[in-house]
Amino acid sequence: MLHMDGESASIGIGAMIVFIALILVAAVASTIIIKSVEELSQTVEDSLGERDYSKIEARSVYVFQYEPCWQSLTSEESDCPSNQAYGHHEMEMHFQLEGDVAIPASSIFYHISCPEPRSSVPTRISGFDEDNSRTWDSRHSSADGWSSAPFNQGGVVLPGESMRTDVVAIDTLQPETTYAVMLDLYDNKNTLTNADDEGCVIPVDYRMRLVISIEGGMESYYVIKCPDNYIATGCL
Repeated sequence: MLHMDGESASIGIGAMIVFIALILVAAVASTIIIKSVEELSQTVEDSLGERDYSKIEARSVYVFQYEPCWQSLTSEESDCPSNQAYGHHEMEMHFQLEGDVAIPASSIFYHISCPEPRSSVPTRISGFDEDNSRTWDSRHSSADGWSSAPFNQGGVVLPGESMRTDVVAIDTLQPETTYAVMLDLYDNKNTLTNADDEGCVIPVDYRMRLVISIEGGMESYYVIKCPDNYIATGCL
């Protein structure tokens, strides 16, 4: 007949208590983790849901740079060499965020398209922040020393800061505040190869379509046409 002394019984009971305690701790930890994930998921859904009625309202669009000759400071297309009759064209847009919540600049994109025939790919998509922007330095920005300005790199700044190198790009946009961002129309001939021939010239003889979208929010649609290609000409 098998006998168990008191000491062995105590060890067995103690081990059982520890085992049960570990199970309880694991159960509590699992519950906390699951709840945290659910709350985080709900927070993300609520955040995106709050953007449902957020949109970008363009207040004005100006000619910012008109460079008719590829990588040249020449201001007249008639002066371009025959193999450089492609320019770098940029516009400045002043805009406000409509809605009730702040929006990261990284979640906003613009898309331009045009019937301008010289570009093999007459569309461009770019972001409102320096990481997602696909800007290309103009000759004027390099020659005049402001190529490193956040605006020139595609970042959002305040009006009047487009050529300033001592400011920081704005990462989070607040409703009802006026901001400035570059619409880089590109060159139509951006490098020596044809692979990236995209974009539009300043829309004087045609209408350019501009679409601005917010991730999880609304899209804004505009038609851009300029009376001429002089700097600071209004086009909206």
